[in-house]
Amino acid sequence: MSAAQGVVRTVGGDVAPAELGVVLPHEHVLVDLRRFFSAPTDPEGKEIAYEAITLETLSWVRYHHRECMENLILEDVATQTRELLRYKEAGGGTLVELTPACAGRDVAGLRSLAEATGLHIVAGSGVYLDQFQSDAVRAMDSAQIAELLAGEICDGIDGGPTKAGIIGEMGCSWPLTPAEEKAMRGAARAQRSTGAAISVHPGRHPAAPARLLRLLESEGARLDRVVICHLDRTIPDHAALVELARSGCYLEFDLFGQESSYIRYGPVDLPNDATRIERIARLIDAGHGEQILVSLDIAVKHWLVTYGGHGYGHILERVVPRMREAGFDEDTVTELLVANPARMLMLTA
Repeated sequence: MSAAQGVVRTVGGDVAPAELGVVLPHEHVLVDLRRFFSAPTDPEGKEIAYEAITLETLSWVRYHHRECMENLILEDVATQTRELLRYKEAGGGTLVELTPACAGRDVAGLRSLAEATGLHIVAGSGVYLDQFQSDAVRAMDSAQIAELLAGEICDGIDGGPTKAGIIGEMGCSWPLTPAEEKAMRGAARAQRSTGAAISVHPGRHPAAPARLLRLLESEGARLDRVVICHLDRTIPDHAALVELARSGCYLEFDLFGQESSYIRYGPVDLPNDATRIERIARLIDAGHGEQILVSLDIAVKHWLVTYGGHGYGHILERVVPRMREAGFDEDTVTELLVANPARMLMLTA
């Protein structure tokens, strides 16, 4: 299998990289994360866990977002159209939707959203965390997973006309499980045949990204076509980030808008947006500006504007002004939001 070179593959067809405009390279718009649900044990939580989110319950949901079943599902196309139009009106042009099939990917819904908003939407082809994997994928070997991923990019998803444009989100735990390792090896092989980038959700440990890069490299993957996601919550140390950057991979800070130190994803506390900007500035000063991507990773209701959250327009509405205050010139902002993601999304095989 091979894909056309020099184009970006969207749910509406192939487009030139120059047509993308501002890109959010790591988002979820239609997604079902109910496998993350953890039933609360406190009396208040037990009353809220299975109910619709209201203004009265929103405060609890913000601090227990995986203990509210309704919060873990984004499926209403009308609501998501309004949410994405805010991003479009703020200056957005493209959004990469990385929901894997096992987490509720809705290809028809994504096409509807692209048509309704005028945004370019890139669909992902990935295998998520072990706990999400289907029995069919578990039964596959790495070669079969590679064929599945490459087929969705080159031939279409589920036999239809809509094609994926990126490999991912490839979900990995810490430590990596055998099923996840097998899928990652398949992703590397799919990259070799399609030229598509691989977007990797690393395990929640500072050592996870380097471990995954070694695994991908052992299967012949091009590391300059690999995105290591969620670095905000994974590697806080500048020297370690520079060492990771020396591999040539993309460094993605994709949790902008998530600023609560009371919500922990592992051994690293979430930074606030100002700290994210500071870390990015130091990496730019170290010569790695062309490898940096920024996004929001919105995947639950309470991050939507409809439910009192920051929404898909947050980077353009609030983060970019803070970047300018921090000394980022217009060329640097364009590099982060336009040039880098366009280069990453361009098929190279």
